[in-house]
Amino acid sequence: MRSRISSIILVSLFLAANAVSEASSSTLTSGLSPIPPSVKYIAAPKAAERIGADLYWDPLTGSGYLYRSRARASFALDTPFFIYGTTERITIDPPVDRGSGPAFTEASLSRIEGRFKAADLERRSHFSVAAILIDPGHGGKDSGAVGEHSVGGKRIRVVEKDIALEVSKRVHTTLSERFPDRRILITRKDDVYPTLEERVDMANEVDLADNEAIIYISIHANASFNKNAKGFEVWYLNPEYRRILVDKDKVGGLGEDIAPILNAMLEEEFTTESIILARSILEGLGTRIGSESQNRGVRAEEWFVVRNAKMPSVLVEMGFVTNPEEAKLLSEDDYLRRIADGVYNGVVDFVRYFESMKGPNVP
Repeated sequence: MRSRISSIILVSLFLAANAVSEASSSTLTSGLSPIPPSVKYIAAPKAAERIGADLYWDPLTGSGYLYRSRARASFALDTPFFIYGTTERITIDPPVDRGSGPAFTEASLSRIEGRFKAADLERRSHFSVAAILIDPGHGGKDSGAVGEHSVGGKRIRVVEKDIALEVSKRVHTTLSERFPDRRILITRKDDVYPTLEERVDMANEVDLADNEAIIYISIHANASFNKNAKGFEVWYLNPEYRRILVDKDKVGGLGEDIAPILNAMLEEEFTTESIILARSILEGLGTRIGSESQNRGVRAEEWFVVRNAKMPSVLVEMGFVTNPEEAKLLSEDDYLRRIADGVYNGVVDFVRYFESMKGPNVP
């Protein structure tokens, strides 16, 4: 709450500073003539509902803002403009207090709404990660790896399907909160068993625009006959593995000869992005659990989910349930929370990188 109030106060000060040289009575308009007394005002809550925004209002400072899709339009009572973002000033009829909070003229609301729509169009013109699919490994009849140990006189039993689900649900929740305007998907939320085909189909069948991408993160725990093996690692598809990403029958009349070329280019792109995603998640895990577990690095393999997912995809191994010390860590809620934080931070960093590097979608 403190940060929200602080932001409103800062907005108020900024608006006030910009309004010093401007008259601030309700007779000022977006431009040229006084507002007729007959003009109707729209209460801010109704205005926010109309444009699909959240309203934040501080009656002490007489300022607030409308927030939608990570964009903010800040306003203050009796001030003939609003601030879009942090610096863009757009003239409007001054908002007034009608006795129950701020209200806008139709002309003012149309300008605010128009700026949000313009931002939506601008955002859609850039490449973006529009969907993220989290896949908790195994489930239901398939328990995955199981580790049973006696550590310090206490029996510990760690089941891969359970800890994969626990971590995946945490990652799904935190990503959903961070990216409310994106599709954050998960292949299972309970102890059920989607087949491997069903998991990748769920990702491959997501409807995407030309400038949208999806990424796939499968979460597992490791096992080994060597009880000393320990640590976390992230896998991506071996670049030598060949897969069909471009259907030669759907290349828009470009001819069958062009399909293999496009396919090779897309394979290379997905491989590069998968490696970057893997490294990003590995770094996130290293930050959160690197002092307690070994960083085994990024590795390449032809796991089913990464070789059949037609997108950047990785498989995360959280640690070895067959190692007694690591199994103990994997049985602790705080440790699983930190693993989830590491994966989340890695995904967020990748999204930031992807969208900054891809740039605008120019035809």
